[in-house]
Amino acid sequence: MAAATAPLVKTLAVPVPPEHAFAVFVDELAAWWPLGAFSVGGETSTAAFERDPDGRAVRLVETLADGTTTDWGRVTRWDPPHAVAFTWHPGERADAATDVEVTFSPSGEGTDVVLTHSGWSARHDGAGARERYDGGWELVLAPFAERAGGSG
Repeated sequence: MAAATAPLVKTLAVPVPPEHAFAVFVDELAAWWPLGAFSVGGETSTAAFERDPDGRAVRLVETLADGTTTDWGRVTRWDPPHAVAFTWHPGERADAATDVEVTFSPSGEGTDVVLTHSGWSARHDGAGARERYDGGWELVLAPFAERAGGSG
């Protein structure tokens, strides 16, 4: 059962500096995130890292076509251009949130991007959710890699 709730790790390389990869991930989220398949409101929604007055990301929010918003999670670590971490509960209650951390490390002439998704025990369907996200994150990260100028 441990493997069913172990952290899920996805790694990809993009041929751009960490500063650029980080900026694409957080500042251009709505441009690359596949909202039609991976959102609460569908392709007519938008998604963004909401910022405080100092520019620090504080939460991930989806804005639906009618203007209502839904939280995807709260930012728990903000370390540009090295890492961003957040709780994760799109379409779920906040007390069922899992944890996602994305790191951006220099590698040769580009950046290694590592997404780690953990905390599956917070969900009643933790093992099943982990299995679904295993394929889901690959589908989400592919357009990020393309927009950032790389390949997954």
